[in-house]
Amino acid sequence: MPLPALRTFVEVARLGSFKKAAHELNVTPTAVSHQIRKLEEQLGCDLFERQVRRIALTREGARLYPVLEEAFGRISDALDAVQRNLSRSSLVVSATMAVSTFWIAPQVGAFRAAFPELGWRILASDDVVDLSGGEADLAVRFQRSSDPDLDSFDLAPGRFAPVAAPSLHPLTIRNAPLLAFEWMSPHPEAPDWEMWWQEAGLGRLDTGRIAWFSDEAHAVQAAISGQGVLLANISLLGRELAAGLLHRLDGPLLPYGQFRLVRARKRRSAAEESAWQWWCAALSKMA
Repeated sequence: MPLPALRTFVEVARLGSFKKAAHELNVTPTAVSHQIRKLEEQLGCDLFERQVRRIALTREGARLYPVLEEAFGRISDALDAVQRNLSRSSLVVSATMAVSTFWIAPQVGAFRAAFPELGWRILASDDVVDLSGGEADLAVRFQRSSDPDLDSFDLAPGRFAPVAAPSLHPLTIRNAPLLAFEWMSPHPEAPDWEMWWQEAGLGRLDTGRIAWFSDEAHAVQAAISGQGVLLANISLLGRELAAGLLHRLDGPLLPYGQFRLVRARKRRSAAEESAWQWWCAALSKMA
């Protein structure tokens, strides 16, 4: 059966009028009537009951219409998705605010130089996006164990230690103000100040000394500005430590978790595969 005739049938059935369907399809009512008549001849049955001022679906037409309407709807959705993907031609990278700030953003210039034809977008959010659903192409995640449903590349292990700005570095940790951040996703065994304090053998910690931040990136910025000592994931802060913006204080180093670059499992273009390899290499050097 010719697709144009089937499409015409769907529009006539949806609008209940040959004239309205002709306007929708940008053809003449005569052309619509001719296509429907040819379709009926091929099927060997009438699809519409033609009355003086209205038309109605026959029993056969009523059976055919919902099936074809759904099929054309799915075709339209698929074409829209392809066009959106082609018009975007970009890579969406999902990461937490902290990872976006300290790992992703510093790589913008290098990535654009390596892939000038490929646009890109940082989706900076502490929410876990649906990679299989296409919300992002890649994501940097901090996990205790890998997700078996995703491709993953280990970037750096989590390593927690106290850090402070140079202005606070001479202070003993017993006397310095303390900073901490709240985990946005469940990490019940993640290192905290009480755990570190006990590991360091410093006795009982007065938790009232701790200033809390709802976001890790802001807690790091507060530490850089000299507001206190932060129990930080130092794997995330390689550049800041190397530049002398922060110094690691003496004491235990607590291992926990793993930074991973992850993506959905599906077929990819050569450019997408090259971008994946580029980010694996670039982010591995950031820790």
